[in-house]
Amino acid sequence: MSRIRFKLAGLALPGLALVIAAPVAAQTRDHAPVSLQSSRKMVQDSPNSESWTYAQPRSVFTKYRTLIVEPTRVYQGPDAQFEGIEPADRARFAGIITQELQSELAKSFPVPAKAGVDTLRLRVTLLGARKTRGGLATATRVTPLGFATSALKSVRGKTGTMTGSVLYSVELEDARTKELLLAAVRRRTPDPLDVPATLSTTDTIKSVARDFANSARRRLEELTQTQGNP
Repeated sequence: MSRIRFKLAGLALPGLALVIAAPVAAQTRDHAPVSLQSSRKMVQDSPNSESWTYAQPRSVFTKYRTLIVEPTRVYQGPDAQFEGIEPADRARFAGIITQELQSELAKSFPVPAKAGVDTLRLRVTLLGARKTRGGLATATRVTPLGFATSALKSVRGKTGTMTGSVLYSVELEDARTKELLLAAVRRRTPDPLDVPATLSTTDTIKSVARDFANSARRRLEELTQTQGNP
């Protein structure tokens, strides 16, 4: 009888581990990433979403004119969501995001020699990523039916079939005082009609990074009332 109890207990442990790990795996649908400094300040935008936000009033941002973009970090928290993506690829994906952000944001916000009273600091953290099923994802776009379906998804803002995604956080602070001004967690996917983005996970990351950088520049221009380059 004691041996049977021991075996049952041994079988129960993996199940218990899954129960304990489940809230962590669900991460951004249940709570903001636990290891982010800004997580306690962010509020979920809608129930069961992966969208979290904290922002100070718009008037706070108008004095800023220069920007420091830090290298994108790879999240090391227990609730990271990389789904089989190797550490080397995570670092490479982070580098792609950094390059796009620095290139795009420099069009509107000069990089100062040192932080001044008008300097923002942008910190992006790669929280997770889902792989693109290269070939299969592309095939769902190139047939007439697949293209029509993707076009409908694009109009509705839906995700393309078998295409990966990127989960990231943005933290914007005063570069001198380190006061947090804005923080957000978002998951982003390429437009369903972006066929090149379906070729591989790297192509998906590149597409997401370009779109992210472009939208970040427009949003910062709006917040700071800065007129950027066309």
